[in-house]
Amino acid sequence: MLNPKKSTNTIERSFVKTLTDVGRGIYVPRWAISSNEIGTGDRWCIEKCRIHGGTSDSVDIITVDNGKLSFVVVPTRGMGIWKGDYQGLFLGWQSPVKNLVHPHYVDLEARGGLGWLQAFNEWVVRCGLSNIGDPGVDTVIDNTGKEKEVMLTLHGRIANIPASIVKARIGLDPPHELGVEGVVYEQSMFGPNLELTTSITTTSRSNSLRISDVVGNLRSVPDEMQLLYHCNFGSPFLEEGTRFLAPVQRIAPYWTTKVTENFDVFGPPESGFIEQAYFMRLLGDDEGYTKAMLVNGDGTKAVSLSFSVKELPCFTLWKNTVSIEDGYVAGLEPATSFPNPRRSERERKRVTNLRPGERYHAGVTLSIHLGKDEVQKVRGETEKIRGEVEPVVIKEPVLGF
Repeated sequence: MLNPKKSTNTIERSFVKTLTDVGRGIYVPRWAISSNEIGTGDRWCIEKCRIHGGTSDSVDIITVDNGKLSFVVVPTRGMGIWKGDYQGLFLGWQSPVKNLVHPHYVDLEARGGLGWLQAFNEWVVRCGLSNIGDPGVDTVIDNTGKEKEVMLTLHGRIANIPASIVKARIGLDPPHELGVEGVVYEQSMFGPNLELTTSITTTSRSNSLRISDVVGNLRSVPDEMQLLYHCNFGSPFLEEGTRFLAPVQRIAPYWTTKVTENFDVFGPPESGFIEQAYFMRLLGDDEGYTKAMLVNGDGTKAVSLSFSVKELPCFTLWKNTVSIEDGYVAGLEPATSFPNPRRSERERKRVTNLRPGERYHAGVTLSIHLGKDEVQKVRGETEKIRGEVEPVVIKEPVLGF
């Protein structure tokens, strides 16, 4: 149907197709639309289908292709993004978990709360909404109003909850915004009642996609919320000599890692490599936006993340340069807090508290840059945000960071 979408100055015309709406009994198993049918002039398409067989059985995927950039949204897995392609270059990483896994087959409590890893293979996966980070014991209020200790599992539940509402949207006016919208509920009686409303969009022949999220507290009492965007990159953007670039204000190691002079440089695949992680505060520009990048060894390929440090003030760099078979990957992870156990983050006042009905806005833009001139241009934008500031380097793990 046509849906006039109001903006500040104009009315944007759009075509909207509801693919899933549990409350209204709507479910469309297969659907596709392209520029040929809409008549916008540019080549693009959106296609939805359901996977059959194995642990991927009954997983829905929606492929959005803007003519240069394509990506696969997974409504069954919390509206994460499985993988992508930009002008023939793969976006994502080669996880030991080769196929998408339906939440039915994921035991989040396995291996002491590490069961989330049984399905971890997405290019972009959200962590949260009630908790992110390492498994750990925390205190909650049970149904009798008493405090009770519970084990919170790795990175929370949202990535393993299917969306209740899914829509495709196409802008009928230039620049022809294309995308998928969804609503995912993380709910429990006598527990959290959080609503994630997301929009994942791109424009015709763009090199970028935008994730725009709103998390709302549907309870009549205040509740906690945490959100982390786990953005993961392997070959061809990750290789020996790939460098991490960002306007770092402060940096400290996680676990027992030390911050060395080459913390921002990635090595080749190495069997038995022990993962490393670094916690950072990044500088923002005059409007509070920052940019983090991975640039390959010869400076001809790069990926960047742009986001607001007001919305996502904490950043983690994950280095896991193990063998290809074991998951050679780099993670860029902006978040509302650091991925320590929730109890630890609460003590440091980094857990977001939402009032009844309050909504929290956050998002991230992912972009791909090819050619030395384009890569150098984006590097310059990143360095401009940093200015003359030298980062404060804390070489050993510290309790407060």
